[in-house]
Amino acid sequence: MTPTVAVSIAVDTAYIASLSTDGFITHGVYMFDNMLAAGSSNEGKLSLRTKCNAGSLIGFHSVPIDGEGSSGDQVVITSFVTVSGNVFTGACHPIQEPPFPNQPAGSYWIGQAIAAGTERFTIQVKVTTGILQPVVYYVSWDASITAT
Repeated sequence: MTPTVAVSIAVDTAYIASLSTDGFITHGVYMFDNMLAAGSSNEGKLSLRTKCNAGSLIGFHSVPIDGEGSSGDQVVITSFVTVSGNVFTGACHPIQEPPFPNQPAGSYWIGQAIAAGTERFTIQVKVTTGILQPVVYYVSWDASITAT
């Protein structure tokens, strides 16, 4: 499966670790997609609003922002939960796929926008910081997708 819509989720792992807590966040995550020309908005912000065609496959890829990758931090997606709407429908909600080379399991998911409309969903990620004594945080935020 090759998605036509690519969503990248970059997480500032040092910022998340500085919060020292789990739960909903309002900063430290930067989402981008390849659909700006189609009408996506909030590129580079926490609450990306992806716009695509109904039927589109959507790939979600999470990556840590850590100092030159030297800290060993990891970001993996743990869930997508519908808040409102039904674009993915029950059948095509994002599911975990094999990761890209040298990426941890859970860092790549694919879903399909089946129905026209707008769906708001919560994304949860597991952020692991440090090498010697890894610390794990679970953080969440809301994003949306509109299919036409």
